Amino acid sequence: MKGLKVAIVEDEVAQADILFDFLTRFCAERKLELHADRFLNGVDFVTEYSPRYDAVFLDIEMPHMNGMECAVKLREKDKDVSLIFVTNMVQYAVKGYEVGALGYIVKPVEYFSFSVLMGKVCDKVVMNDAKEIFIGSGDRVRRIYSRDLCYVEVLDHYLLWHIAGEEKPFRCLGRMKDVEKILEGESFFRCSNCYLVNLRHVNGVEGNDIVVGKDTIQISRRRKKLFLLALNAYIKEGGC
Repeated sequence: MKGLKVAIVEDEVAQADILFDFLTRFCAERKLELHADRFLNGVDFVTEYSPRYDAVFLDIEMPHMNGMECAVKLREKDKDVSLIFVTNMVQYAVKGYEVGALGYIVKPVEYFSFSVLMGKVCDKVVMNDAKEIFIGSGDRVRRIYSRDLCYVEVLDHYLLWHIAGEEKPFRCLGRMKDVEKILEGESFFRCSNCYLVNLRHVNGVEGNDIVVGKDTIQISRRRKKLFLLALNAYIKEGGC
């Protein structure tokens, strides 16, 4: 973990300055690089948003669009980013858990409570310490981590991204050879023309079938031997 990417959405410049100073202090203590962007309102923030941040500090009381409304729109574009509310009134912040907030801090912000939440952010980043992948096209862009990707499937001209814990795959236009380049060096194996499998999520092999997560997919006969060799090597290396 080399750095943190953080967004501060706060209409009061003085409060935004405090958050930025605390972020600078926290990253200096942890020897982390800091990349921070500041926004004066929620409208500007969510309009051009793309999933690139590790954490978002979001003021609840803002003009044009309050923090709760902003959070709902944020979650439509990014389900994973750590969301922290900044508020004068705790009763409003509690509602933040409905949009998956990591927590909240009360103004005037104190460094101790700030650093506790940032520690949780770092824990989450380390837990997801895997290659970031941005998938989609146009205004449908999503960030996922390679460790959470079970397999990629080709169907006509579309790619189906099967992600752990999600019932339906994420569907978008694309080419498998481009996916292979993105995931080069990760624990993935092309077991047929249609499937690129994450060895981390393989639960078994039965004949020419591979059990990946809860799904069963086919492996081509000509690639089976190489697949088994790759899987055995992954297991011996203690892959997780």
